[in-house]
Amino acid sequence: MSASNLDSIMNYPDVSFIDNLSVETLENNMIQWFKEKRKELTGKDIVLGAADDRRLILSAGAYFIYQAFQKTDQAGKMGLLKYATGDFLENLGALKGVSRNPARGATVTLRYSMTSTRTSVTPVPAGSKATAGDGVFFSTQEYVEIPAGGTYVDVEALCDTVGTGGNVYAIGEINKMEAAVPFIDSATNITKAQNGRDIESDDDLRERIFLAPESYTSAGSKGAYEYYVRTYDSTIEDVSISSPDPREVEIRCILADGELPQEEYINGLTAYLNSPDIKMLTDLISVQAPDTVNYNISMTYYINQSDSASALTIQNAVNNAVSKYIMWQKTKIGRDINPDELVKLVKEAGAKRVIVTSPVFTTIGFDEVAKLTTQTVTYGGLEND
Repeated sequence: MSASNLDSIMNYPDVSFIDNLSVETLENNMIQWFKEKRKELTGKDIVLGAADDRRLILSAGAYFIYQAFQKTDQAGKMGLLKYATGDFLENLGALKGVSRNPARGATVTLRYSMTSTRTSVTPVPAGSKATAGDGVFFSTQEYVEIPAGGTYVDVEALCDTVGTGGNVYAIGEINKMEAAVPFIDSATNITKAQNGRDIESDDDLRERIFLAPESYTSAGSKGAYEYYVRTYDSTIEDVSISSPDPREVEIRCILADGELPQEEYINGLTAYLNSPDIKMLTDLISVQAPDTVNYNISMTYYINQSDSASALTIQNAVNNAVSKYIMWQKTKIGRDINPDELVKLVKEAGAKRVIVTSPVFTTIGFDEVAKLTTQTVTYGGLEND
């Protein structure tokens, strides 16, 4: 999800279909109206004390009437992109041909291997399963064969359990077959698991609805390609789209929490973007992970003597601030390596002063992303204010 797109939506004016009426105002108005009507009918002023039964009845009535006002306000807001949620948001999406992305399972490439060759082909049936031994299975999606004289075949496998939980497996961790496949000795994933996603959140769907008009063009605009990239996976953290040469479209993206896309993910996104109803006929699309620029963190910080009672709390806050900086740095393509941001976050966490040896300010290219290699954070102790 792009923070800038969501900010654009949230920066639209706030609206109220009940003129920001509060329950207190409604209650006061009802009491005042009651007094005015009573005087109109009797010619006498009336005082309603806090324990007066009539005042209590008016207060209770105001409370329940206000619930109806709230429902009215909510009903109006559910027709606006800024406020809509759940099924209401999905119905707004229908007006632009956008539907909520369902959850899907992660994918890997499994390699089925034999220790010796055979003179005939060795089949691997579709639906063959492999696991890391934790009860989560990946099933092959098509029938494949190891050719005569060969020792292995690679095939895509889909996680039987949908959601991002299937994305946690590194190369080689899925290495146990659920059931024996004749003549096959082993099955191992040769790519990191990726592509798994949870059902699309309201904010991610909201952003895609906002971007949807970009897809109406047939000119292959930057906005159109971003829309389709986020439709493939709305949880993508950031997208960079460029055209290094005429008719060439280069797309780089980073996933949630700054994870770089691997081969499995890149292949899936490439196939999706090359669909005839998405790609311009003359475009040559290339999907890649952004290039990385390595940096180190080496810093020392100090705390005011007057804050000694909170020293441990501040130290924990500083560690969290450093983690926040690392996340800030790696979740945006083309974001310069900026130690000023690190200093700002650490001081906001309660540090008196910060000495940063590394990183130094470094310009990042539009197709690059910063990558942390080492981290050394030293607490220098208390200092006089």
